[in-house]
Amino acid sequence: MRKLRINKSPRWILVLTVLWLAGSPVFPCSTFMLKSGKAVLVGHNLDEYGHVPGVVAVNKRNTAKTALSWAALLSGKPDVTPPLDWVSKYASVTFNSLGREFPDGGMNEAGLFIGEMTLRETRFPSDPAKPKLFMCLWMQYLLDNFETVAQVVESAAAVAVDGWGWHFFAADKTGNTASLEFLNGALVVHAGETIPVPVLGNSRYEEEMTRLALYSGFGGEKPVVLEDREMPRFVQAAHMLKAYSPTIKPPVDYAFDVLRQMERGNTQWSYVCDLKNQEAFFWTAKSASGKSVRLKNFDPGCEMPSLFLDIHAELQGDVSREFREYSPAANREHVRQAWEAVMKISPPFKALLMMSRTTKEELIERFAAYADETRCVK
Repeated sequence: MRKLRINKSPRWILVLTVLWLAGSPVFPCSTFMLKSGKAVLVGHNLDEYGHVPGVVAVNKRNTAKTALSWAALLSGKPDVTPPLDWVSKYASVTFNSLGREFPDGGMNEAGLFIGEMTLRETRFPSDPAKPKLFMCLWMQYLLDNFETVAQVVESAAAVAVDGWGWHFFAADKTGNTASLEFLNGALVVHAGETIPVPVLGNSRYEEEMTRLALYSGFGGEKPVVLEDREMPRFVQAAHMLKAYSPTIKPPVDYAFDVLRQMERGNTQWSYVCDLKNQEAFFWTAKSASGKSVRLKNFDPGCEMPSLFLDIHAELQGDVSREFREYSPAANREHVRQAWEAVMKISPPFKALLMMSRTTKEELIERFAAYADETRCVK
């Protein structure tokens, strides 16, 4: 009997990834900005069907990196698109689910934030004339290089992002925000006046705003009922952000109130980033005690050791002193745990690996090895 040969070209990788996403559950991840007085905060919930391993990473300045696509990571074949190399300009603190250099979201020392949420409708553009970047690496690339939302938006069209169904929320310390979505192969941006409500969930931003217009306070007549867990999260968050006053409670505490309001039973991580003070506050379902880390407490030059902390560590308060030196072995173990969790949460991913003729061990090694290929440029 002849074996079926799978073409591992980027087009086939795209088809297989879309099929995987179509068979995977979507849980209500959420991101928003709360701006009041001098406070500029971004809150984020990561929601999944099961436990999500993760680390909080301190990423260094003056570190040379090279672009790599999802197609290359999955197939093991080098990209044929133009190369992209860069040296990190800014240090950052990120929340990583797939190992070092692969953030789920985070902020840099210039006050820029970028984070992701699932969006099934995502279809990334395919342009062989542009460098291709896996979406997690793209987020790290943005944090490495830019300080404003305007720069993020301007740069987004210069690369071809690939991966699976995500869209993105960007914010900076001046209070500017943007949603970046890839729909039908085109980049769709809402920024400035086109993002009047700085919230993003798991629907297209335009769709969320159309729905919001039906509710009281936003042009409609439907009442906003915070106790109704069936009410759209976007609507409830928009209502709470509009109603906020510093006299109610401190902004960080209120930001976590908004995150709790947006929970729907599967939140694995919650964090709030203070973009002006470069401080992040977080807790997880496995370790519910409140923790914080200040990027200013580190000196992340490239000659210093890379640092990370298990996001689920049983700690409390300022955990800046609890970060440990990065090691390839520790990173590989985390990457292993992460991909095993992905396969447990999303069984169709096993089929994706089989169809692409890539083993779990090969995928783990490719993700883990990427960090070891970065280098210090003094």
